[in-house]
Amino acid sequence: MHIHPSSPNSSQSEDDAATKIQAGFRGYRVRKQMRGQGKGSITTSAGMASGIGAGTGSGAPSSVTVEDKSATKIQANVRGFLVRKKQKMATEAATKIQASFRGFKTRKELKSTKKDK
Repeated sequence: MHIHPSSPNSSQSEDDAATKIQAGFRGYRVRKQMRGQGKGSITTSAGMASGIGAGTGSGAPSSVTVEDKSATKIQANVRGFLVRKKQKMATEAATKIQASFRGFKTRKELKSTKKDK
């Protein structure tokens, strides 16, 4: 669904879009760090402390970090949104099919009542 920029809900959709872009970039940044970690080096972005693998020599995370929890929460929210969107589309499609069939059935009954008279 496209919301026009001048509509009253446009600021909310812009905020949602910005949040999705930020989440995507943060995921990209973490994946890039994880790839660098596999080569024996940890690359960090400016101002971002790396808690991944800190204190262990194996490179495995010692505990669940705030970034991991945040990523899990974002993923859960996105998946929930997608499921609700898919369910809404299916419900709307079923309603449209039901309405079409009921209209067809009514028109058919009206034709048969007109022929009987």
